[in-house]
Formats: sequence, C-alpha cells, structure tokens
Amino acid sequence: MAHFRLSVIFTSTLLSLTPLISGACTPIDSNKTYDYIVIGSGAGGIPVADRLSEAGHSVLLLEKGPLSSGRWNGTMKPEWLEGTNLTRFDVPGLFNQIWADPVGVSCEDLDVMAGCVLGGGIAVNSALWWKPHPRDWDLNFPAGWKSSDMQKHIETVFKRIPGTDHPSRDGKLYLQQGYDTLSKGLEAAGFKYVLPNESPDQKNHTYGRATFFLENAERHGPLATYLVTAAQRKNFNLAVNTMARRLVRTGGSVTGVELQCRNGEGFNGTVNVTPKTGRVILSAGTMGSAKVLFRSGIGPKDALNVVKNSTIDGATMISEDQWIDLPVGYNLNDHVGTDIQIAHPDIVFYDFYEAWDEPIQADVDEYLKNRSGILAQVAPNLGPMFWQTIEGSDGIVRHIQWQARVEGRTNTSMTITQYVGTGTQSRGRMTILPTLNTRVSQAPYLRNAGDKEAVIQGIEYIRGVLSNIGNLTWIVPTVNQTTAEFVNLVRRIPSLPSPLIFHYFAPACTSQLPRSYTRTHDSR
Repeated sequence: MAHFRLSVIFTSTLLSLTPLISGACTPIDSNKTYDYIVIGSGAGGIPVADRLSEAGHSVLLLEKGPLSSGRWNGTMKPEWLEGTNLTRFDVPGLFNQIWADPVGVSCEDLDVMAGCVLGGGIAVNSALWWKPHPRDWDLNFPAGWKSSDMQKHIETVFKRIPGTDHPSRDGKLYLQQGYDTLSKGLEAAGFKYVLPNESPDQKNHTYGRATFFLENAERHGPLATYLVTAAQRKNFNLAVNTMARRLVRTGGSVTGVELQCRNGEGFNGTVNVTPKTGRVILSAGTMGSAKVLFRSGIGPKDALNVVKNSTIDGATMISEDQWIDLPVGYNLNDHVGTDIQIAHPDIVFYDFYEAWDEPIQADVDEYLKNRSGILAQVAPNLGPMFWQTIEGSDGIVRHIQWQARVEGRTNTSMTITQYVGTGTQSRGRMTILPTLNTRVSQAPYLRNAGDKEAVIQGIEYIRGVLSNIGNLTWIVPTVNQTTAEFVNLVRRIPSLPSPLIFHYFAPACTSQLPRSYTRTHDSR
C-alpha cells in the first residue's frame, strides 16, 4: 500500500502535505471560496468530489471524523500492526472490530451504527461488493436512471473497483467448512451456483461466494481509487475532524457552511462557496444529511422546533421566517434483516476478535509477509450468499438476499441473515433530539403486512432447505418454534447485532424532496 499526499487546509493557507489536520482547533480561512463543498466522505462523497475536481471545479470535502486507512496516514491499529502502514480499517480479518471497539470510529450522535471516519461506511463495513439487480434501478429510480441508462456507469465503476471473491494472495480460501456445508444443502434443493457480479439478474434460487472490494488482501474501494485521483489535483482539498454544523443560507440559496471542530482538532468558522455559482452537496448519510438540514432550518416544523428550543443551537438558529417546511426524515427505508442460526459439527470457527490483541502468530506472519491466510479474509468468514424472490399476496415481488457467516452461540454455529430488499413497502421516520443527536422515531421494519409475509415465507422455506442437511441443528428459531412465532417475537432495532430484525438505512428521507427546492437539495 502506498502513502498519498494531498492538499489540506491548514491555518488559513493551502499546503501540499500528508493528510493530517493540525492538532488544535483552527479557524477556517473565510476568504477562500469553493465551487463545491461536499459534506461527508463516504461512498457518495468521495466519488462526487473526485469527479467534480476532475472537471476543474475547486472542491472541499468535509469529514467530521478522523483519518482511517493507513493509506491516508490513519493510526488506529493493534500492536502487531505497529511499524506497518496498515490500520484496523485495512486488514480484512479486523473488519468486525467495530462491533467490539467502536469508540472513535462510530458516530456518537446517531442511535444506529455508522462510521464517522474518513471513508464513512466504506471504511468500516465488510467491503461486500456486488452489482445491483436491474430491477433495483427500474423500480426505484426516475427516468434517466433506469438499468439501461446505468449499465455503462456500472461497468466504469467496476473497472476501477473490480472486487474479488478470493482475497488471499495465494489464491486459497480458508476455513470453508461453513460455506461447504450450506452450499451442499442449497445445491440439493435446486439452487444454482453463480458468480454474482457476472449474473446480477440471476438472483432467484441461486447462490454464490461473497465478493469484496479488496485488493492485495487490503481494503480497496473508493478510498484507494477515487480519493487517490482526487488527491492528485491542486483544486481538491480535504478537512477531517471537521463537522458541518449547518448550511448558511438566505431562502433557498446556500452561501456557505458553518463548521465545528471535533476531538479538539479540525476547523471552525464559516467556509463559503463561490458566489452565485457555488454549491453544497450533502453526502453525510441518511442520518447525517438530515441532521444538517434540520439544523439549517429545513425539515418538518416539529423537528425544527426541537432545534430551536435546544441549548446548543436555539440562540443562533436561522429565523423562523426563513424555515423551509419539507418532509426531511420521513419515508425512511431500509433492507430489513432477520438473523437465523444453525450449528453443524463440520463448521470451524475462527476468533477474529481475539486476533486484535492475542493473534495466532503464524497467521500474523502469513498475512504481513505474504498477504495470505485467514486474516486476508473478511471477518467473520462470510458466505455463502443466496437469493430468493417472493411474490406476496399483494402481488408485489420482493427480493431476498441471504448472507451467512461463521459466528454464533457455539464454535460450530453459523448466523444467516435474511435481507428483504427491492419491493419492500415499509417506511419509517427519523428525527432529532434536544441534544441534537438523531434517532429513529419510527423504525421502518415490517410495518407492511406483505413485507412481514415475505420474511416469514422466506425463513420457512430456508428452514426446510437447511433441515435436510445431515447433522444440522437449529439454534434460532428453535425446532419447536414456528416461523411466525419467531418473527413476531424478535426485536426490531436498527443496526444492532443479535437475533433480531435490523440493518442499515437507505437515503430515502432526504432524496425525494420536491424539485421546487432543488436549490437547497438538488436531486442530481
């Protein structure tokens, strides 16, 4: 992995240096303007900033968290990575560490799990990487964004980030007993083996290996591609540990962004866009983008009144006659996930959590010397993935994706998560608290009878498939528990690990605002 240098803001000047913000809170240069200010350095913000700077625009990319990957001089790592240019975010075998040690990595102001570091979710997630089913585009996106329109763009992205299902450099896969056990049962039930990214439209009664945006057995993706090319341009700038407090605006015209330092570092003050032509792009995730809008006086009146009455923002909030009443936070969408769990004597568990501070030395050596071995695989040993489509009694076809992983209550357990994706109808709402933390006030889980029907029908079918595997035992649901009883009993909580219904949010609550307000929120 190479280190990269880029332009970052530093005490009122632009310098070319390694991407480290000063160790103290620093006033932003209020005289410097940017054509585009991009709030959030995740899967959306990084490519957008890259493409805009490529087009010749001056760009400031804001990240409220610290540096992550060693590629960008991140420093969070276990002792056995000291002396290397790798961090916890780079080594696949450490990707699950966020669940054991989220401090300084996850967002403190959200009630769901999300990454608040350079890269956002793409720095902390499992690096799963697949092409969408064409119906995802055709059902959910407007004219000009249908599958036929998007194919060339998908191919462009996958040329830069091809992904792999064999991340270890020796070409081997390790501890595949769990994958083998389940795949044999799936094949016996008539499931067809596919290479998922070569057949994105074959997602019914099929299975395959998980694909990851890894390269050289390290995290790859936008941090290693789009951010790299952006950083080579003088018109691109990055500020980390710098939170966008709110948009500075008059009516629907945004003139800048008010900044706040975080962790005693970063920048404060107001940074401005180029007069008349400058734009601000919110790409801070479903919760983060909505929070910025709320604090900027954009959203439902009940949420804006919470901000107005808060001790943090109340005295300085934009006046009520400038509020823009829009349904920010409504229409919250998610891929509801439900965990089931089995056990089989052939399954072999590897303790990736223990690898943080008490690793097996031979595994460490194999990874550091050769980028091979079990630590080159994504924790907690994912796969297989398999798919179903279910047509409900309401006539709506819902797509289901299953993701298995080797972890659970015993050392021979596997947890298998069912995700209901395209076709789901349930919606919820997120809002803001007096502390200005966000919360999900109405979870978008199984609020629609057809969604619940699909979850039950999908689990019931897979229980039948897997029960035909010799020596397999059920942990969750129990053998004496009906699927309907199980689904009715499990908790419905956003982004928490346990036998429950959960997952991560899709950006519906800020992406479908009326076109008449696109000066404030541009659908492009």
